[in-house]
Amino acid sequence: MFDTNPRLLSKLLDDVESAKMQLPDFQRGWVWDDNRIKGLLASISRGFPIGAVMTLEGGGELRLKSRPVEGVEASDRTPDSYLLDGQQRLTSLYQALRHPDPVYTSEKSRSRKVKRWYFVDMQAALDPTADREDAIVSVSEDKKQPHTSGGATPLDLSSDEKEYEQHFIPTEALLDSQDWLLGYVQYWAGEGREHPIGTAADFFKEFKAQVQDNFSKYQLPVIELGKETPKEAVCTVFEKVNTGGVQLNVFELATASFAMDDSFSLRDDWKERQDRLYPRWGVLQGLQGDQFLQTIALLKTQDDRRRAEREGKTGRQLPAIGCRKGEILDLELEDYRHWADQVEEGFVEAAKFLRSQFVFGKGNVPYNTQLVPLAALFTELGLTAKTALARERLERWYWSGVFGELYGGAVETQFARDLVEVAEFIRSGAIPSSVNEANFVPQRLISLKTKNSAAYKGLYALQMKNNAADWMKAESLSFATYHDNGIDIHHIFPVDWCRKNGITQRDLYDSIINKTPIDAHTNRSIGGSAPSKYLERISGDVPEGRLDSLLRSHWLDPDHLWNDDFASSFVARGQKMLGLVADAMGRDLGNGQQAFIDALHRGGVGDLYEEEDPDYDDLSESDQEETEAA
Repeated sequence: MFDTNPRLLSKLLDDVESAKMQLPDFQRGWVWDDNRIKGLLASISRGFPIGAVMTLEGGGELRLKSRPVEGVEASDRTPDSYLLDGQQRLTSLYQALRHPDPVYTSEKSRSRKVKRWYFVDMQAALDPTADREDAIVSVSEDKKQPHTSGGATPLDLSSDEKEYEQHFIPTEALLDSQDWLLGYVQYWAGEGREHPIGTAADFFKEFKAQVQDNFSKYQLPVIELGKETPKEAVCTVFEKVNTGGVQLNVFELATASFAMDDSFSLRDDWKERQDRLYPRWGVLQGLQGDQFLQTIALLKTQDDRRRAEREGKTGRQLPAIGCRKGEILDLELEDYRHWADQVEEGFVEAAKFLRSQFVFGKGNVPYNTQLVPLAALFTELGLTAKTALARERLERWYWSGVFGELYGGAVETQFARDLVEVAEFIRSGAIPSSVNEANFVPQRLISLKTKNSAAYKGLYALQMKNNAADWMKAESLSFATYHDNGIDIHHIFPVDWCRKNGITQRDLYDSIINKTPIDAHTNRSIGGSAPSKYLERISGDVPEGRLDSLLRSHWLDPDHLWNDDFASSFVARGQKMLGLVADAMGRDLGNGQQAFIDALHRGGVGDLYEEEDPDYDDLSESDQEETEAA
């Protein structure tokens, strides 16, 4: 599938200059600054390795829109090979060694573009005590040194004679020095001129042996991927080797592939869809272009399988349903155009569904990956997904995935299974494997402490969905109040109070069991006070008799809070939250649930405390904020 061969630098630059070797269109522009170019030239001048180059042979199944390397004239030529890795190095070398114009680069800060000519100070290059990089000099477009220090005379190389006089050879003469050498020797043979180091010919002979030959004989290892290399392998290999350049993903490769037909820009098309989706649907702001393609691939491969079934094919004759890199890269532009609008509408329906589950923003989506099968299901089912029974079953699958924590790893196989099984579940009631296999260990509630966890985000949303209302405003938490009032999840028994009252185990005071969604104003009123104290303050802002019902909407027993009884509150609320998870997943958690309750009840939770007082610096950011507020 690939070979590794050393190739002369001069031959590689021949291929670049003739456009036999071109860049895939997904490659970013050339960005190397002046100092890096000088460092690269210095390394080659000493014969040091500068890394390998990777190419892909043209003419295979992977058709890519391409462009010449910067500085090479535009060409209609179909490239013999694509440069996958080594773009910055080969572009820098082509510009400095072959391109007839100054190099359009930037200063180190990259804040200002500049044009530079590059020269080698031959005397400095032959000085064994000098740093070779100091012998590589760049000058401005007028071939004069842009700045000097210490009152030195500015370097002026604006004519051939001045180059010869000062022994500065332009880098574009390093690979073919015959004409420049002739001029150099003739200059120093002129009347009244005496070369400072023997004869000009002898001096250049030494320079050639020690420096120039390192350019003309320099070889780079080239990893050549054959044209038979599978598309998926090209994408995977590039991801692994090109860590210093643009991060190629399957979306970028598909962009270059689609561009071969009608000059279609997948990148522009996706940008237009983002502009429609993102402003209105905050939950979709984490949606990436490759996920959009995954959804299309799922639906397209399912259609392919159905078509094969209608043709009487069975077993291994049937194409698989999938959305791995291979299936995505097998998409044709026609497939994309057929499905794209339908899939976009599928994501809109997915966003509406999440909003109905009280998932309101990008940061609150339990699994961004689960958007893919969700949108695919809405696209596949159409109106069938909008009945009450369908919604109930879809919710059960969704929450099983969240609390079963099924979508955190390599999930493409899960996506394909979901599209078939969950669609059948909604149509007929046949339980899908994702629902059957999902499990929630009761003790997991104690370990849920931060929004990094999908299950944590899920419980946050479920609390709002089950009619939780703000304690001071007495408003049910909704999409409107979430955004208008700064709803976030906060401690019920504040961290500062817990630490001062012997509740030192972070797994307890920082568990989601001790957290609930309330608005920013209410949280400020709570501060670091005991529940009995902040309830006394809050009660004056709530109609008489209403506060208890507001607390119960958060599965809190008012008596536990008025009595500052952390242990009883923790036990009771943990049990209710576990029931909430069981209801959402549509299953009885059975003995596991009872085991969790028994563990909480042992010693009234007190046995679970640890005799330690964690340092403030070890607390989460939210804990620190509450401690400072107190």
